[in-house]
Amino acid sequence: MLERIVTLLAPAPTAHAELVVSTLYRGDISWGEIINNIITTAAETIFFVSAAAFLLGSLMFIAGFVSEENRSRGKNLMIGSLLGMAVVLSALAIFNTALYFV
Repeated sequence: MLERIVTLLAPAPTAHAELVVSTLYRGDISWGEIINNIITTAAETIFFVSAAAFLLGSLMFIAGFVSEENRSRGKNLMIGSLLGMAVVLSALAIFNTALYFV
């Protein structure tokens, strides 16, 4: 009977929420992987911004029947965004090639 009273009065076990860091961060990441992640993220962001600029330029070009100035701006925006995409993709290819050999 005394054992039953002691078990009833004992504090209930508590659960602690733990954040498992091993799934968020691997401790064995190298500097090359960190730099590669940063450059890849920046290149993807610039590429998608250039794609959005291309779409905006195409809309301006299509709406160019209202004003010849809009048509010219749209054409220049499309050309610039295509050049930006080409520069970003070529820089990413050069970086990945250099990182492979290092």
